[in-house]
Amino acid sequence: MKKVGGYLLAGTALLACPCHLVILLPAVLGLLGGTALGAALGAHTGLILAGATVYFVVALAGGLYLLNRRAQDEEGSDRAPSSAARKAMPASGTKSPFRPRRAEARERRAQTGARRN
Repeated sequence: MKKVGGYLLAGTALLACPCHLVILLPAVLGLLGGTALGAALGAHTGLILAGATVYFVVALAGGLYLLNRRAQDEEGSDRAPSSAARKAMPASGTKSPFRPRRAEARERRAQTGARRN
């Protein structure tokens, strides 16, 4: 359901885009001509443009957030651990789960007496 909401927000954001309002606003004003709503919209076009721009930015960000969050949940999180996760890691001196190969190589070099170039 959140995916539908993401598409709905992104779609309405594209309709409210200021570049599309150049075409849509006169068409809406033409359809509403002669009505009280048409007169109110015609008298406050600057306010409508500002409100539509704010809605465009907020709805586009919200729609993309919902769509990307759902995509990340479905494919799993492959990102690096957050700072909170790094703080919960074992103290230095213990084996790090992020670099086991490096620690194993260091141990092998110490056992064989080999030096690193």
